[in-house]
Formats: sequence, structure tokens, C-alpha cells
Amino acid sequence: MSKNGNGAVVTLGESALTGWRGAAGRAVARPIAKRTRFTEEQVRAAIGLAILLYGAYRLLAPAVKAARARR
Repeated sequence: MSKNGNGAVVTLGESALTGWRGAAGRAVARPIAKRTRFTEEQVRAAIGLAILLYGAYRLLAPAVKAARARR
């Protein structure tokens, strides 16, 4: 759990890092953390959340488009 009280968000973000996306996210997290004020854990969580949100967008955008076209 994160020390700054964002444990659930960090856990959610890191849980999205599976498979090749996880390998890529973990590979870039350390260099990014070294160059920013964020910890490696926070960077991994941000990358995981970005991947999760992009997946949700890719899933929901066609459904929204179809619903709008139906009107």
C-alpha cells in the first residue's frame, strides 16, 4: 500500500500492468521515476491507469457511437 494514502488507486493501476503491457510499463517506470519527483510505484500506477482507461475507451466508444446512430 502506498504511503501517501492512495493505496486503492495505486493497486488498481498496478493491477492493469499484466502481460507485455506490464513488462513495458515496469521497464520504463524506473527511468521515469529517476527523472521526476514521483516514485517508481506511482509511475507504474499511472501507466497502468492509462492503459486501463484506454481499454475502457476502446470498449465503450463503439457502443456510444452505435447508440447515437440509433437515435
